[in-house]
Amino acid sequence: MSRRLPPRRRLTRPQWAISVAAGLAIIGFVGAAQWNSSLATQPFITSAQRVLISEAEQLQRQQETLRAEIEAADARVQTFQEADAGSQAVLRQLNEDLLAARLATGLDPVRGPGVVVEIADSQRAVPEGESGTNYIVLVDDLRDLITALWGSGAEAITVAGGGGAGGPAERIVATTSIDGAGPAILINSARLSPPYRIEAIGPEGLHDRFLAHPSYLKRVARRIEAYGLPFASEPRDEIELAAFIGNTRLRWGAPVVEPN
Repeated sequence: MSRRLPPRRRLTRPQWAISVAAGLAIIGFVGAAQWNSSLATQPFITSAQRVLISEAEQLQRQQETLRAEIEAADARVQTFQEADAGSQAVLRQLNEDLLAARLATGLDPVRGPGVVVEIADSQRAVPEGESGTNYIVLVDDLRDLITALWGSGAEAITVAGGGGAGGPAERIVATTSIDGAGPAILINSARLSPPYRIEAIGPEGLHDRFLAHPSYLKRVARRIEAYGLPFASEPRDEIELAAFIGNTRLRWGAPVVEPN
């Protein structure tokens, strides 16, 4: 014998409405919670971005500051290098000027190609009624010979007495005086006697220019020929001249100031 199932219980309308309302409430609650969470995180994200942007801007400013400092440092280094190069150039020029000044004042011994000139008193008998001074080397003869050498490009000159065996040679400098002292000639306060040996250092062709110089030809060459003064000159590949020994300071002289 079979059993009949009890009839299925059906929901009434009020219960169905309550169930739907409860479901919608749950869905609304979850959505509201998610929306509130989204609104809560939005300010956080914006604040973090602002911090990062601020730090990036600060780093950029620091980088620009460092770049400016590097450029300034490079400029200072370049200035120092240029100043150092300029100082080196000035130093080289000063050294060159100093060497030229020492050469002009004869304070350093020098060596180089040049010319040797010797002149002595005549061995001829002095004719009766003629002055014997014409047959000896005069102070003007030495002055003219030295002038001809300077004018031909000589850079350093010495004069020795006794043919070079009469003592140290005297270096001719700006303050040198050449004066007659009886039968001798006074150079740099040293008394020199004939024969006289003049040595000069200068550029190539010095010997030829010397022999063609007016200071030599005008008077000395004529006296050599007329009175038989022994004379000889020759170029040399190398000559060494001693330094000047004495005082180069002027006592009464002063530089001439050129007008503007």
